[in-house]
Amino acid sequence: MPVPVLYPKVSLEMQTGRISRWLVDDGATVTAGDVLFEIENDKAAVEVESPASGVIRHLSPEGAEVDVGATVAQILATDEVLVAATPTDTAARPATVAAPVRAPAPPLTARAARLPNPTPLARRIARERGLDLTGLTGTGPRGRVQKTDVMAHLDGLVARGARPAPAPDAQSLNAVWLRRGSGVPVVLLHGFSGDLNNWRGLFAGARADFPVLALDLPGHGASPRAIPADIEVLCTLVEASIAAHVTGPLVLAGHSLGGAVAARIAARGGLDVRGLCLFAPAGLGPEIDAPFTNGILRARSAASLRPWLERLVHDPAVISEAFVKTVAAQRQDDGLTAAMAAFADRFLPDATQILSIRADLARLSLPVRVIFGRQDRILPFATTRDLPGAVALHALADCGHMPHLEQAVLSLRLLTELWRSAV
Repeated sequence: MPVPVLYPKVSLEMQTGRISRWLVDDGATVTAGDVLFEIENDKAAVEVESPASGVIRHLSPEGAEVDVGATVAQILATDEVLVAATPTDTAARPATVAAPVRAPAPPLTARAARLPNPTPLARRIARERGLDLTGLTGTGPRGRVQKTDVMAHLDGLVARGARPAPAPDAQSLNAVWLRRGSGVPVVLLHGFSGDLNNWRGLFAGARADFPVLALDLPGHGASPRAIPADIEVLCTLVEASIAAHVTGPLVLAGHSLGGAVAARIAARGGLDVRGLCLFAPAGLGPEIDAPFTNGILRARSAASLRPWLERLVHDPAVISEAFVKTVAAQRQDDGLTAAMAAFADRFLPDATQILSIRADLARLSLPVRVIFGRQDRILPFATTRDLPGAVALHALADCGHMPHLEQAVLSLRLLTELWRSAV
């Protein structure tokens, strides 16, 4: 019997999709594992492989919308007979049609020459990082360039001191100077579902000794709402946006998921990071409060948002009415909320922290401080165990997931001490 080729489900909410490109001709001979077609959209770049060896018969053309799970092709044995579909007239009987005689499949070298090079994900990463992959030999089947080849190429550029040019169509992230002045700046990255304004409370009661630049992550605040393909692409976008404002050394600070991004950027070595301050950083373990990550996006009114926002802190009084109203106003922007949901799907799939920064922290030789609330309900405080010996841990009592707001005076003092030791 023919072996069906099914259209895959690449995201939980996906019901239909399109074939962006067939990579083998109708009637070509394929081997199990050959890449048959590509799916490429804002959510995923996927290659679908052949489930069997034989002759492929296309059932769906490029660009046609099909249901997830639908049969888009069949793999036939070379001597197999395909029964044609019956007409809608119930009196008609199915006709048996002999498989047409086809020219032999082109030789492997000719077929390989038609295959796109690189893969969709590799192309996307290269485009977003401004990399020219002309002439690059891949390690994939038939020499195809894959993501690992692109990342190795990028590592080689960094090792040689070269930096790829930003992609011409790359959009910079929204960035605001919270404080201007002279000296080495501190650059701030917020956490999931927040924006750069979350940092203003850190400086509300005291004056900082340094310039402060804060960024909105993709899909948050006023930044573009397209979500990067993976953490490395996200880091490259953040690095390029920082470099547009800061040309020399800097101190990097991040909260929650922004802390994980900050740690990875410091370890990558693309920026001149002199110190790293992480407030309740993600990436120390896989656990995260799943009800919060879902509830904070589902809730739309001030009344329904307040209970979720209070989970962020130890003392609910820290969550002001103005803060709740601001978040409620953001939830009225359906596009922004959808972008945050896509961000969560990409970087917190299945309510799991897929990014680990432990190896990143172990490689760093610069001053690093981790500031974590003992009563954190979003990320477990227990994940701070066994940090590298050179990383200083400040465990704050009576403090939840927002130490920079709950204990702003102490947090600013610790950040200032790090800044002084780093510069």
